[in-house]
This record gives sequence, structure tokens and C-alpha cells, in this order.
Amino acid sequence: KMVFLTFDDGSSTTVTPEILKILKENDVRATFFVTGENIERGGKKAEDLIKESFEYGNAIANHSYTHDYKYLYPGRTLNLDNFLADFNKTDELLKKILGPYFSTRVIRCPGGHMSWKGMDQLDNYLNENNMASIDWNALNADAEGRKKNAQELADYAIKTSQGKDIVVLLMHDTYGKEETAKALPTIIKYFKDNGYEFKTLS
Repeated sequence: KMVFLTFDDGSSTTVTPEILKILKENDVRATFFVTGENIERGGKKAEDLIKESFEYGNAIANHSYTHDYKYLYPGRTLNLDNFLADFNKTDELLKKILGPYFSTRVIRCPGGHMSWKGMDQLDNYLNENNMASIDWNALNADAEGRKKNAQELADYAIKTSQGKDIVVLLMHDTYGKEETAKALPTIIKYFKDNGYEFKTLS
């Protein structure tokens, strides 16, 4: 039984530090799908958080630069040139922060791979470049519907994970997701109590 804790849309200077602290307290690693614009918005503090996270053993993966659906998928259809330009911009930013040899083979499409038309072009590109796009099969619903408190987020994560031997859990560490950080200890405890091994995507 394996669980991949994943966090999208960071780094943020408010929520990411809390999440890193909780991961360290529980001796657990996660995968952070970062967005370039948010890293730049957070300046040196956001860059330092990415370094700290990477050095601790978390995986840093690419979630685009703009996270702009209209630019990436005009008319709900992939524009491969825009998509690659956007992701390459974040790649360059990560190389500046983590060193010229840093690279990740893992991406997550904004909105999820399953949401858009014309994605076979991207699949071909990823196959040719030995890369993978990873969606999720469970979530804490911190970006769905009304704002939820920590207990509701934990309950949702547990409910959508039940009965699965491999769980890729979607959460967010961007601005305004403080309740996600508060829910994390309960979520980690559930997976530990149920014999899951914590893994990263890289």
C-alpha cells in the first residue's frame, strides 16, 4: 500500500512553511507541483522554501508557470506550443534555484490531464522525452465547492482514499489554504495507521 501526498500551486510563503514543518515532524515526504508565478510572487523566501523542501527529500515537480487555462487550453483544447513554453519557464526557474542539473520528469497539467481535448499531442511529447503527467485518484477537496475546515478536508481525503492500495492525493499549498495544513496531521495519521508507505513522484 502506497500513498503519494501531492501539493499543487505553491510555493507560498504562508502555507508551504506549515506543511514542511508537519512533514518533518512526521518524517514523511511529499511531492510539490510548483507554479512559476507563485514562486516569483514569493521572492527569495519562496525560493528558500523550495531549496529546504528539496534538501529534506521532497520531490519538486512542474505545474506550469501561469496556470492559465485560456492560454494553455484555448477553447478547452491543448495548445502544445503555449503549454511547453509555460512549463519550460518554470523549469528554468527551478534550475536557477536548485542548480543547473536539476530536472524533473514529472508534470501535472493545470486542471488535470483528463479535463482537456487534444492531449494526445502532449502524451506523444512526454513519451518521447521520458516524462510523465500525473493526475490524482483522491483529494481533500480544498479547491472544490465552498471553503471547508480542517476536519472536513481530512474526512474528504480519507473518504476518497478508502479501498485504494495506491493513492495519489491532491491537495494545495498556495495562498489561502491554511486549513489544508491544519488537516495534514490527521491525513498522515490515517495512512500510517492503515499501513501505507509514503512515496514521492520524481
